[in-house]
Amino acid sequence: MRVISNVKQYGRELLYIVIGSIIYALSVVLFIDPAKIIPGSVTGIAVIAKALFGIPIGLLSVIINVPLILIAVFYLGRKMLVYTILTVLLTSALIDWWAFLPPFTDNMLLAAIFGGIMMGVGMGMMLPTGATTGGTTVVGRLVLLKYPNIPIGYILLIVDFIIIVVGSMLLKDWDLMLYSILNLYVCVVVINKVMYGMKIDAMSVVFTEHSKEILQKIQATFPCKVSALSDIPGLLCICRKSDVNKLQRIVERTDPSAFCASLDLDYSFGKNSAKQLPNQCKVSE
Repeated sequence: MRVISNVKQYGRELLYIVIGSIIYALSVVLFIDPAKIIPGSVTGIAVIAKALFGIPIGLLSVIINVPLILIAVFYLGRKMLVYTILTVLLTSALIDWWAFLPPFTDNMLLAAIFGGIMMGVGMGMMLPTGATTGGTTVVGRLVLLKYPNIPIGYILLIVDFIIIVVGSMLLKDWDLMLYSILNLYVCVVVINKVMYGMKIDAMSVVFTEHSKEILQKIQATFPCKVSALSDIPGLLCICRKSDVNKLQRIVERTDPSAFCASLDLDYSFGKNSAKQLPNQCKVSE
């Protein structure tokens, strides 16, 4: 049974890699390359090289990625090596193979936005499998080993921003730099959404002497993971961002003297409600 489960997992990951590579390659062919937008990473370096010297994007991507992948394999394992080689070869081949396709739009703004969306979707599908597109995504994986709580999209944002600025200086096109930064931002946002979930949760801390009454009203009104604070009277609530206003109304009507602070959660997981956890769920009468 375990073998069958592993086969299914590998099959699902390979499917994500193939689909993600296709979407990634189409984003470059239909939007990024025709508009000469610099998407960062090795692909961005390749776009710059093609603009300056006419070198095919896919070929140069393979040449640059080989040493990076060999270095990363010592830290990220053989699975990452196999998946990344597959991803790099597949995306590079598809980019050069589909180079004959006409651009989807001649509008730079639309190319930056929709190219970023497609590239973000493609990378967001590939990265959770352990694969990378080489370049800065390899760097991002290495950084995650030391700082696992940082969304990988933010790591890529910093490194790719440097590539974009340097590339724009070489090409002497500052409008291109602005479009490329927009493309990068859209791509990073989409990567994080695809990898960490489309729904946005909020965490609220409520300081109140009426914890039990507020808890009962919350449970009767909307789904929310609630835990009583252990040292001071109050509640810790995790709910959808759209439900924060409902929480606010309940708290204000039940205890006008209560204080509540809320913030967005980039990522949350788990199925059990916080109120089910031991030693935290007792609310004083």
